[in-house]
Amino acid sequence: MARRALQTACLDKGASKGRLAEQIKELADKGIITQEIKNWADVVRYVGNDAAHPEDKDVNEDDAKDILDLAEQFMHVIYVAPAIANERKKKRNK
Repeated sequence: MARRALQTACLDKGASKGRLAEQIKELADKGIITQEIKNWADVVRYVGNDAAHPEDKDVNEDDAKDILDLAEQFMHVIYVAPAIANERKKKRNK
């Protein structure tokens, strides 16, 4: 679920269709996300892959909670924080 939400956000932010790894890299290359945020997204992607392919690695409850937290922070950085900043900017310019 977190992996899919991440991919939807990448597409919404202008990444090309294709593999999630490439979309995350594209956002970093365009400066939409920082390298640190890219690293977070890659962790979400890795664990999402493990969950989707259980023959590889087990994903336990703690892993799932951590990934949901990272995905939430990713969404906060690319959606919530910019919206708050824009709102404050509008208020200041009035």
